[in-house]
Amino acid sequence: MFKNKSYKGFTLVEMLVVMGILVILMTMGIFAGRFAIQRANRVQHQSAADQIYQGLQSYYADNREYPSTTDFGDFGTALAAGGALDGFIDTNAFDGGSDATYYYSVDTTGQNVLVCVTYGGFNDENDLGGYCNGNGFGVLPEGAGTPVAKKELTAQELDTQVAGQSGFISENWGAGGEGWGATAN
Repeated sequence: MFKNKSYKGFTLVEMLVVMGILVILMTMGIFAGRFAIQRANRVQHQSAADQIYQGLQSYYADNREYPSTTDFGDFGTALAAGGALDGFIDTNAFDGGSDATYYYSVDTTGQNVLVCVTYGGFNDENDLGGYCNGNGFGVLPEGAGTPVAKKELTAQELDTQVAGQSGFISENWGAGGEGWGATAN
């Protein structure tokens, strides 16, 4: 009279296992995405610092010295029309990347220069370190603490060798169309 009906479907345990696997995969995807974005920002900052240094090398080829801190002014002025690097860098194509602080230092002879950038936002607020390019490694900043010795800097090295040192001019670059002179929100 009564038939045993058998239902086919997933058990609660099977559903929980599948949902757990999905959560793990989504978490891995989020971390991978964050890593890719952070790496892309790092590469863009390095490229921008390299581009500024290449412009400085062209300036040096014409003038036999790098611009003094007075002639350089700040980054916004140096890269603008009539600035020290006008004609040496295509300012219309320049993109400094995500929020960062850029630094410039030149020795008193005009023969050694460094351009540095933070990876972790304005003044490296996220403690990701920074990058420097130039020919002033082991020399700059002059008379102010430990000279910068390598291209890749940890957050601590950036703080002690670059940020706040009297031998460096600094200016913030803001992403999202803010450009030079951006301020933290």
